Amino acid sequence: MFKLLVQKIFVQNGLVQKPVRAFVPLGLSILLTSCAMGPDYQRPEMELPTQYHDDLAQEPQTNLGLSKWKSFYLDPDLQILISHALSQNLDLESVRSRLIAARSKVTVTGAALYPSLGLEAGAERAIDSAITSTDPEHGNEFNLDGTVSWELDIWGANRRRSEAEYANFLSAQDALNLAVISLISDVASRYYEWLDIEQRYQIALNTVEIRLKERDLSRLRKKNGVISGLQVRQAEVEYQSAKVTLPDLDFERKAKSNQLKILLGEFNYPLEAKTGDELLEDITLFPNSFVVGVPSQMLSQRPDVKAAEQALIAANANVGVAKTAFFPQFTISGSYGTETDDLSSIFDSQGLTWSLLGGITAPIFNAGSISAQYEIAQQEYKQANLAYRSTVLSAYFEVNDAMNSFRRSELAIEAQQDLVAASKEYTRLATLRYRNGVSSSLDLMDAQRSLFNAELTLSQVRRDRLLSMITLYRSLGGGVLTEEELADISSSNQSDSS
Repeated sequence: MFKLLVQKIFVQNGLVQKPVRAFVPLGLSILLTSCAMGPDYQRPEMELPTQYHDDLAQEPQTNLGLSKWKSFYLDPDLQILISHALSQNLDLESVRSRLIAARSKVTVTGAALYPSLGLEAGAERAIDSAITSTDPEHGNEFNLDGTVSWELDIWGANRRRSEAEYANFLSAQDALNLAVISLISDVASRYYEWLDIEQRYQIALNTVEIRLKERDLSRLRKKNGVISGLQVRQAEVEYQSAKVTLPDLDFERKAKSNQLKILLGEFNYPLEAKTGDELLEDITLFPNSFVVGVPSQMLSQRPDVKAAEQALIAANANVGVAKTAFFPQFTISGSYGTETDDLSSIFDSQGLTWSLLGGITAPIFNAGSISAQYEIAQQEYKQANLAYRSTVLSAYFEVNDAMNSFRRSELAIEAQQDLVAASKEYTRLATLRYRNGVSSSLDLMDAQRSLFNAELTLSQVRRDRLLSMITLYRSLGGGVLTEEELADISSSNQSDSS
């Protein structure tokens, strides 16, 4: 109707000659379907390095960042914990809720592209004033109308809004995957930190037991006149030095256990530490060979980079929305229905009523508000652009740091294992020499002290190697779930909460 009205105005005023009148509808149709205002999004140009600063990227193996978490975390006990956390973690469900809300916002914004249909029904009973009417009487009025309203999106404001909200939805989806990756890596990190403390606590207990026997033996040797009281005191000091480490280690193991239970979303999850003197030695964590890929792959693997880009897309679309405020808005509204004074004849054709309205609203004076809003949108786009570049830059060096940390931990384990082996041999020989009366107790205590510290450090170095590999996997975007897997997590959480 609006198109026909404009065509009529053009023709009646001689603005369109008769031979070209047939092209007016075509021209108006093109106008109504014109491109949206504002720039179309283009990914910012960034000169990423061709490879990372490490030879891990050169090995012809599977890209670590594309590996599923069950293919990376091969420890069956850890897999159980991660699966439990994915179904029970409260923070993860909160992020999932925000994703559902973002999807609904896409629907709300997209609805503005279409006409709005409604139904109105009304009834009125009134009486005229006896002052103004010589024969006042009661009157009834009933109406039933269908209504329609539509804002023509000539300049693409609603399309840009829809584009921005869809980008926000994708950003929320990436945020959920980022939360999943973080949760998986946090569970794995807390788990291995807990095992490390359990192992160091066990080492300390064993050392205390050994030194207690050495102290008792030294007392017996003094009683028999073999050694002096000074050597007994030295044995007592070594025993107490090992014993004093137990309270702190006991506190740490309980605190780390509590941190893990928070991630698992339960008060009393039954955690059972592995048994053995070297809890972290036999753990199978990840594939023996892998590749980290090239930096350009990071743009599509890391959810934080993808979320930052979606925020940039939304900011770009909002620039177009702000630009359309400079131009007129066109609306069409109408109604079709019946009106009668008797409810029984509401559907009588003689009571038919209809209306059709077209409106134009154009800005004339707003004290610079529209220009200021446009400037705000442009600056917010600039900020989003800088944030995206910063995220990519940080992500690149985060991968590099994780690779360097992994390499360092590999070298540290080899050196520390050699140190523990040497310390064990030193302790064995010192024990033999002491019991045979060849050397003093100082040599034995020095050897035991070195072994104790070396074993504690070896446990920590093994833990650091596991954590460095977890960090590398996380920095490459490893552990991303498919939409179906994310949906399964949500449905599981919702059923558990209900």
